Amino acid sequence: MAAAADEVAPPTASGYLDPSYWDERFGKEEHYEWFKDFSHFRHLLAPLLSPSLSVLEVGCGNSRLGEELLREGVDGGITCVDLSPVAVQRMRDRLAVQGTKGVDVVVADMLDLPFEQESFDLVVEKGTMDVLFVDSGDPWNPNPTTVNNVMKMLEEIHRVLKPEGVFVSITFGQGKRSLESNSYQNSLPAVPRINMVHEELESEDFIFRTNVDEL
Repeated sequence: MAAAADEVAPPTASGYLDPSYWDERFGKEEHYEWFKDFSHFRHLLAPLLSPSLSVLEVGCGNSRLGEELLREGVDGGITCVDLSPVAVQRMRDRLAVQGTKGVDVVVADMLDLPFEQESFDLVVEKGTMDVLFVDSGDPWNPNPTTVNNVMKMLEEIHRVLKPEGVFVSITFGQGKRSLESNSYQNSLPAVPRINMVHEELESEDFIFRTNVDEL
């Protein structure tokens, strides 16, 4: 049975940055889907999918997204990574009990992915990047550590994506965001050119389908 988010939340938002919080949570929690399950954004992901795709899910936790993509016919290899060894082992156990083949689960840091350059056609994250923003400070003058970590994540995703690869970020957001903003762009180091399109699912839930072009 999935636990409610408010039953397992840390005392403060910054607690989400503590790896021990996730190990403890995943040790108790069987399944939880951040920002809704696959059925709510299937219509956005389906046009991007094909049997030959190689897919990386960043920050899988105990989500069933990898299994859903497998059911959609993705057969080019699905890799799910998480920083928590507890989450990874529990997902491996779940897949083994189900007899599910075709989903590889790996302990990995999204800021330093252990994959070769241009390894994946599609990279998906659901609620993972949001963790980096819990201690971001003033949105117009963000914490330098937050900016550095976000850029590291994007650079790593860009590195492991194939030349025409696509990065999909399913996130909590309010209002439009763009890396084309001059004030925002001037505060960041040089980064890959990123085109962002967002569609509102309902209320405050958005999906950002991000095409990361080559430098």
